Amino acid sequence: MPQLPRVAVLGPDLAGAIALAALVDCGLDATGIGGEPTPRAAALLSGNALTARWLAGPELAAAAVRLVPPPDAPAVAGGTDQIGGPAPASEAGGGGGGGMAAGGGEAREPTIGLRRVEPEQGTHQGFEVLVSGRPVGVFDAVVVTGSAASAASELAGSAIPWFGGVFHPRADGVYLVGWLPDGSAAEPEVAEAQASWVGEYLRGRYLLPSYHEMASRPALRRLPFGRQRGRGYLRALERERRAGRARATAAGYPLPLPAARR
Repeated sequence: MPQLPRVAVLGPDLAGAIALAALVDCGLDATGIGGEPTPRAAALLSGNALTARWLAGPELAAAAVRLVPPPDAPAVAGGTDQIGGPAPASEAGGGGGGGMAAGGGEAREPTIGLRRVEPEQGTHQGFEVLVSGRPVGVFDAVVVTGSAASAASELAGSAIPWFGGVFHPRADGVYLVGWLPDGSAAEPEVAEAQASWVGEYLRGRYLLPSYHEMASRPALRRLPFGRQRGRGYLRALERERRAGRARATAAGYPLPLPAARR
């Protein structure tokens, strides 16, 4: 039986903690990386007995900073206790999400690096995460929030919108959590639904639509969500998840990213 993929969650904000909890609830081996969690993130991790799954320590909390972006990308501020954060450059609308202000001050982040591991003989090899220049490990998939947006966009290498604000048609293995498709910040219930969506996909219980369909309706529906965009998005997401579960059933529940042998 294929082994499930190992997942890294980057970003010590509330969205990161929500994503980690949802992925673990899906039965995945997930690890949080990104320095000391913000107050609300730390409370959520503690309440779900997940503190030990968050990689942080004195040497990580000492550095003040950013996720390493491509050389020509603007610096991305992060670490505030909020859902979402700066929207990836490829998002429709292009504006940064202001986030859901939650108080609690600014967290200090280490320098986090992310690079794709070159595949061998066409097999998926995953992504190497580095903390302050030192390799932390190789993961099969990466979920990014907050200050990790620049690296996600760089790895995607394409201006094609992210399907549902989460999946990129050409960058399997990298997923966004904490934004709506228009680039605005998502509420906690939306971030949880998005992380659970990724968890279903990585478990083989949900199958993405075709590339053409993902590119033609990245917002999950063809009409604007209107004033209640969060609720409208959740309804559209639930319809898509039901459709994807049916596709997965018909395909025999294939794992999209079986864990690489290490």
